[in-house]
Amino acid sequence: MKWDFLKADTAPRLPPSARAVVTMAAIGAVTGLISSIPSPLPEMRLDEDGLLLNAEGVPLHAGIAFGAGIGLSMWLWVTRDLGRCFLAMALVLIGWLAAVNTANDVYQALVGSELFGTVPGAKGNREILGLLLGGIGGGAVGAGLTAFGTGIPAEPIRRTKSWILVVVVGTALGALLYPAADLNALLLLFVPWQALVAAAVAFGLTRP
Repeated sequence: MKWDFLKADTAPRLPPSARAVVTMAAIGAVTGLISSIPSPLPEMRLDEDGLLLNAEGVPLHAGIAFGAGIGLSMWLWVTRDLGRCFLAMALVLIGWLAAVNTANDVYQALVGSELFGTVPGAKGNREILGLLLGGIGGGAVGAGLTAFGTGIPAEPIRRTKSWILVVVVGTALGALLYPAADLNALLLLFVPWQALVAAAVAFGLTRP
């Protein structure tokens, strides 16, 4: 097996669509598994504005892992411009941070509201709705910035039919925050979200 495609002076080339989708789904699944490992970093929060950077349930390395997977894919298949690849990785990481804080803000707002009143089970219903809507909102934000980031090195992602698919997939899968939180299993969110969002990026890269 030849590994010439890894050389920096070799022009990147896209594989056939099916292979690209499967490969990036596999990369996303691997980064999702890495993301599910407890964070080795201490909890970090910007106290002035409450921005959450890292915690047990929202590990910073999840964004780093997924961003690195996306950046590597761009380097292999799209461009050897390391600056653009790193910029794509950075925007994916920013997307992760924005998604986490969006989900947290929506959850806190709903749980602290008077929705459903004070009837028995009202707080539990607010928590469920907060996780669902927070996950959907966070998924949309994270997928949107992932699409924007990959669009910098990859012109095909800038097409509406490409980036909107990434956003729709990420938004829908954001709802998995509820079962992941309910069962205390981040794996249920990170693996499918990262795998299928990466697959959507690959499809957008290779679709006619």
